[in-house]
Amino acid sequence: MKYVRYWVEEDTLIVEGKFFGVSTGLLGGWKKVRYAFNHKVGEEFYSSDPADYLRNVAKKLGLKSYFGLLTAVPMENLSVERKDEVTVFITAGVNNPNEKIGTINVIAAIDARMSRSALLNSIITITEAKSRALLESGYRFTGTNTDAVIVLSTQRGKYYRFSGPASDLGNKIWNCVCEGVKKSLKKWDDFE
Repeated sequence: MKYVRYWVEEDTLIVEGKFFGVSTGLLGGWKKVRYAFNHKVGEEFYSSDPADYLRNVAKKLGLKSYFGLLTAVPMENLSVERKDEVTVFITAGVNNPNEKIGTINVIAAIDARMSRSALLNSIITITEAKSRALLESGYRFTGTNTDAVIVLSTQRGKYYRFSGPASDLGNKIWNCVCEGVKKSLKKWDDFE
């Protein structure tokens, strides 16, 4: 993806570009950002305020305009799936849907222009695809209590008005998320 870069640094996935997006994570909402990150928390997380912890991670990494997610899942479990203008980054770990350990975080970077409703609908598409992947992987629940999603659009190139699973863009997102969740869960099972 020409307009999206990513790398892993100090237990953190960092996605860089010029984005307009939406996040369901801590300090989320709507905004223009340069970065999105997914950080594997250390022991100090459990004795701190989660929002402060997130801000400190961003500060340590020198990120000023960002969305951030936190996870207990090691970055070795990261799955990156790509289909045309869609790149999806997933860390998935589950033990039980109501235990502290277990989070499925999804960052979707779309190198295209998207309507605001398509950005929001992407969250639904991602959640449904994640749930399908869990069920197909033999789990009897559709997520954990700390799952979060970030959807980023470069707001350049082709315009997408819709992102439900039946749409062209939504179908690409769906397939990337289904495949990515299954791969990351497999790594989690091997890790456990």
